[in-house]
Amino acid sequence: MTILNILEVGKDADTLANRTVDLTRSDILSGKIQTLIEDMKDTCHDAEGLGLAANQVGSDANLCVYKEPGVSGFQVLANPTIIEAKEKFKSKGEGCLSLPDRRFIVSRFKRIVVSGLNEKGEPVELRTKSKQLARILQHEIDHLQGITVLDKGKEM
Repeated sequence: MTILNILEVGKDADTLANRTVDLTRSDILSGKIQTLIEDMKDTCHDAEGLGLAANQVGSDANLCVYKEPGVSGFQVLANPTIIEAKEKFKSKGEGCLSLPDRRFIVSRFKRIVVSGLNEKGEPVELRTKSKQLARILQHEIDHLQGITVLDKGKEM
């Protein structure tokens, strides 16, 4: 179990502003990425977070881990792309591990469909059933594109 250093906006703004690089199936199955995945899960759990993007821990991999409400453990999504989005809402009190102790109001979609690869490099398509999961995934996908809640939202 390795707890990684979570980069913070301000100190590590350059790294967090960079877009990540897509992964192939063989990249995902490599020891390097599998270790990164496990370390990210441990780090997110330790920080009591709901999601963590690879660039938040200094990696350029297009990869995130997230915790689905009501489901134990963390899920993995590589190369995530939102392919459908419905019903906007204002996410109030949205936090970020890279902006500790700060909360934001961010415009999000209540329901999204996301395609990507799982931790075995297999194609997946996720249809969110809760706006909480939709918010979590949109937040992490933004990170992977170099966007933070500071860029997109209004601080409370």
